[in-house]
Amino acid sequence: MKQELEAKLVARWPEWFRVNGDIQQTLMSLGFQHSDGWFSLLSKLCEELEPLVAGWERNSGRSFEVLEVKEKFGSLRFYANADDDLIQQRIETATLESLSICEVCGRPGRLRQEGHISTLCDSCAQQRPE
Repeated sequence: MKQELEAKLVARWPEWFRVNGDIQQTLMSLGFQHSDGWFSLLSKLCEELEPLVAGWERNSGRSFEVLEVKEKFGSLRFYANADDDLIQQRIETATLESLSICEVCGRPGRLRQEGHISTLCDSCAQQRPE
């Protein structure tokens, strides 16, 4: 994802995304490992997680941290340290939602399995190099 988009997420949730952390403790130091099209989905996910994370932090006494955000097998993967069912359910919902959003441009897309598995709209799929 473009650095300016990453910076918006990190500025909004700096305690969640340790992009300057030790790579042995968090893979966020590699950045958000997907294209720009999922920015809105990711932002929406984080907004919806806020009240769930606040409750989890209060109950667990731990701080929420996102460990990695990437594309894998055509879907968004969002790994965090929270062992909370409601948080995990919302993350799983976002993963499923990503399968209908073009990773490149954010328009409606579908999972494509030609070569690299990815979720793309028709236009972005036609532009993809073979």
